Amino acid sequence: MAVTLNHVNVRASNLEETIAFYVRAIGLTEGWRPSFGFPGAWLYAGETPVVHLTLEGRGTASGSEGVAHIAFAFDDLDAALKRLDQLGLRYSPPSRQPGTGLRQIFLVDPNGVAVELQGR
Repeated sequence: MAVTLNHVNVRASNLEETIAFYVRAIGLTEGWRPSFGFPGAWLYAGETPVVHLTLEGRGTASGSEGVAHIAFAFDDLDAALKRLDQLGLRYSPPSRQPGTGLRQIFLVDPNGVAVELQGR
């Protein structure tokens, strides 16, 4: 049985600021979202809505305390870091993942969720 990650749901204290972070810093696009009857947004990587946002205190009743971080893979990490620099966002120094050719950095979204960017 094949398993793939479908999406991550982030509880946002400020929906517009969180949308702007994921669109500007990560490169996702805001797209169609079902009318659930509570505020939120779906952010897409290509055709796939990979980050779901709900306004804090609304929507799903699941806990976020167990989420260590959200990771995004880039084919050109240097280009992603250049975008972060242009936005004035702070992130950890790039480090190498042992045994791989991948580098990674971490930054924090407006809600305190750790976000990993990785790539070559």
